[in-house]
Amino acid sequence: MKLHTESRAMLENLKIETRKLPCAVRTFYNTLSEADQEILMSNLSNPEIPHKALEKALREVGVVLSDTAIARHRNSHCSCSKI
Repeated sequence: MKLHTESRAMLENLKIETRKLPCAVRTFYNTLSEADQEILMSNLSNPEIPHKALEKALREVGVVLSDTAIARHRNSHCSCSKI
């Protein structure tokens, strides 16, 4: 039985690809006019508006963004925080 005796680390070239999913909030934001971007950011930045309430208000105007996507974005747990 031959043991690994090379001076290089066995896992030296180990690379694990991680998928970076686009943030749904950013994707939607990029489709908006400048005025609508300001309105969305104002609402996203307001901690007094619960994620679910913002989701519901957006749905009422035909926008489908989940409260989970909104929460991830607000808490910097989405791909935006890695840019």
